[in-house]
Amino acid sequence: MRNHVLRNEISQEVHARPFQKLYPEMGVVHVAATCDAEDRVALQDSLSKVMLENSIPLPDDLSRFFHASGETMAVRYEPHNEFYTLTLYQLDERSTGRLHPYWKNFPGAMLCGVEILFEDQSAGVPNPKDYFSNRQVSGSLVMGGAAKVWTDFYPAGEDGLVRVLVQNVSLLSFQAGRLIQRLCEIETYRHTALLALPDAKAVMPQLTEMDKQLAKITHEIASSSNSQDLLTELMLLAARLEELSADTANRFSASEAYFTVLDNRITELREARIEGLQTMAQFVERRLDPARKTCRSAKERIERLSIRIARATELIRSQVDLSIEQQNQQLLSGLNDRSRRQLRLQAKLESFTIIVVTYYAFDLLERSIRNSITIDSLRDDILWWVSVSVPLIAGVLWLYVRRLLKDYGED
Repeated sequence: MRNHVLRNEISQEVHARPFQKLYPEMGVVHVAATCDAEDRVALQDSLSKVMLENSIPLPDDLSRFFHASGETMAVRYEPHNEFYTLTLYQLDERSTGRLHPYWKNFPGAMLCGVEILFEDQSAGVPNPKDYFSNRQVSGSLVMGGAAKVWTDFYPAGEDGLVRVLVQNVSLLSFQAGRLIQRLCEIETYRHTALLALPDAKAVMPQLTEMDKQLAKITHEIASSSNSQDLLTELMLLAARLEELSADTANRFSASEAYFTVLDNRITELREARIEGLQTMAQFVERRLDPARKTCRSAKERIERLSIRIARATELIRSQVDLSIEQQNQQLLSGLNDRSRRQLRLQAKLESFTIIVVTYYAFDLLERSIRNSITIDSLRDDILWWVSVSVPLIAGVLWLYVRRLLKDYGED
């Protein structure tokens, strides 16, 4: 038995993005940015430069996901369809000061970023004001109480990074890696999911205007006799809606997928409340739920409007088909009337046909008798009897013609 050509690829996919072993007293900077195809080479050059400067071994392929670690710094790179994420780890101290000059030089447009300070419980209970000023802080026990997390979800400072403070309680090394990665992904997908919000806000007025136009056309269907014009208007409206759907469908679908991933990552934290603080799940639900509903509403309105236009179009087409069927019936009725008139005219001409056939039959008999009988007296007697039998010949021919035309008369 030979191996399937995709066996190794499928098997390795399960281990494509492993979690790393992490320990407290470290700093993490995670950024997500868009990058054009022409900037991919520059992106790989930036990755190589950072890793060489910090004595981090280079992977075989810089264009795919990788995690590489040195003595004091580690790099995690993950490409996506429309953005990439870069995570830099400062392993030797709870600070990110040395990391900022590196990520700022990477190509692309920054979508979001998060700065994570990972400390041990031995540091004591932190004072949120030391990290988040006077802004509202969300916090919770996570991973079954194995760690505590605080954040204000606010992009502070010149860099615009959201600060997150993580305090270890009883995390294992791989648990710490999972926790840090989930916090990074929450911040990433919280922003990428909202990329559809401007599109949703932009299409809402257009959908409202299309709704009104469709309602006007629908009201005119019953009263208007010009179905062709209404059908043309509906086709133009359907074309506009399909264009709108084509422009936004991918964005709305991606947003829905990102919201789903965000929900999963928050659920995986297994939060428990810290008295006096709202959890991250509560913050995200309260702040992002209106935006999510707006994006979902725009997508659903496009789908519902498309269905309504299809129903209205079908109704008008049925009306047009009924009108065409009535016209066809009238046309067939006119053809039947003309056929009847032709048959009546043929019946009237039937008598003239019998007279003509009788004349030619009598003439044929007379010529035959005159040419074949040489005795004058016998010839005259026979001609007299033929002359007398003309009505009989005419009657026979009339019966014969009637028999021929009987079936046509019934049709």
